[in-house]
Amino acid sequence: MKKYCAVFQDGFELKIACVEKQGSKLKVLNFLSVPSAENQFVFPSLEITNNNSSDLDIEINEIEQAGLASTNLSEISTSYRIEELAFIPVITEPHISYMVHQFENGKKPGDLKNRLIEEWKENLNVELTTERIDYIEYKNHFLISTLVQENIPVLNELKALAEISETKTLDILPVRSADISLINYALNLYKPSSDEIYLLIYLGTDSVRLIFIKDGKVVHINRYLGLSLERQGLVSFLSSKIVLEMEYAGVTELTNIIVTGEVNDELLSVIKQSFPFASVDLLDLRIFDFSSINEDLIYKAHSYIFPLLGVCDEVYHYSNIKKNLEFQTKRISKISFFKKFDFVSMFLLIVLSVLIFFSLKLYQERSNHLKKLKEQVARLDLVKSISPADLTKINELSRRYDILSAYKQSLEQSLQNLNRWTDQLLLIQSYNPHQNKMWITSISVDDKNPSSLMIKGLAIDRSKIPGLMAALNNAELKNIYIYEIRNKKIYQFELATSSKN
Repeated sequence: MKKYCAVFQDGFELKIACVEKQGSKLKVLNFLSVPSAENQFVFPSLEITNNNSSDLDIEINEIEQAGLASTNLSEISTSYRIEELAFIPVITEPHISYMVHQFENGKKPGDLKNRLIEEWKENLNVELTTERIDYIEYKNHFLISTLVQENIPVLNELKALAEISETKTLDILPVRSADISLINYALNLYKPSSDEIYLLIYLGTDSVRLIFIKDGKVVHINRYLGLSLERQGLVSFLSSKIVLEMEYAGVTELTNIIVTGEVNDELLSVIKQSFPFASVDLLDLRIFDFSSINEDLIYKAHSYIFPLLGVCDEVYHYSNIKKNLEFQTKRISKISFFKKFDFVSMFLLIVLSVLIFFSLKLYQERSNHLKKLKEQVARLDLVKSISPADLTKINELSRRYDILSAYKQSLEQSLQNLNRWTDQLLLIQSYNPHQNKMWITSISVDDKNPSSLMIKGLAIDRSKIPGLMAALNNAELKNIYIYEIRNKKIYQFELATSSKN
């Protein structure tokens, strides 16, 4: 029977779950945690290069080897034969990013892929290609788009395992998103009704994931938040962070809080005290069969929830998904390009490649030099044909053109700065702050980011603040303070809105 081995990187360790499908349940065979040879905290560049292939091509024979590869994933071979396992890479932020989209009037736009790319470009301010953008669409009219980074540490670990293992091939199944797997599992297990608001909390060793579900739809996924479990005041910080993310999600209360990951009874108790009106529970793992492992490993099941749910996403086909993510990986070959040749053949190949490279480089340099000489000769011939009087006129016209160009550039810059303030004031006026019981107290340029404006104000109704943020093209809420004046709460807020220079 096929065994699945899901691999997820959490901080500086790799969490591995080996699972086997038996009937309607997934039988957990083993949990394993090993140190990672890759550092997930080195963020890959946001500059995405063009690539004609939509696959995540991870063949070993396309890698330039700097030395003997090594990975602690090789410990799996002590318990299982590598060729019998189907590996599932599971990733989360910062290696994959998310954006939630709701359909207006329940209708999906025809040019959906281009619309998603434009939104990502506007959000990140970088050029993107369609190969890195994908989305999962649900039947109740919402979707979640994703952006996958080029460098994924888990795949690098699997590359190393393929190189050092004794098997000829390594079976790599499609990459799974940890957060999407958690969302799919929760939606199908709990089936939230229209009057319920769910918060899914995952506590990792180095990060926290917060996912809000309202009316059976995901409405908000928090951005990557690095947070150590050993941090002082973790619970109070987490409670404040949840309240802040509720503002972004547009919800004022929570009915159900589902917690998973690196949790304990003390942390669960404090969350219940912080949100007394919400039902707080651990994620239900009824679909898994833990009869084959000892109690110590069962106690750690929630710590391995992301690789477990990655297997669920691979094995089960959820009925509420209309279009799933389409990450694809090729089978990884163990035999690298350089291992196919003996030493002499490899040496001759390297020498030949170097000779070809330098020959092409020398030819290109000579061609460019010859082209420049021809251009200089053509310019000299043109100068000889022009009289001194014409040269004087040309110089005078060139000088006037330079003066007019400098004046035009200065005028455009002045008008652009004026329009920048005018646009923001018009956006604020369109929301009508006075009617919404809101007062703008100051507007200033952010000292740290000149392209951003800081807007401060007061509001009587906190629920009106997200409306102003939406009117300002999704401005970012920096701070919110609560004051009580004459037994009435006053909310002082600070917004940051970007404006193009």
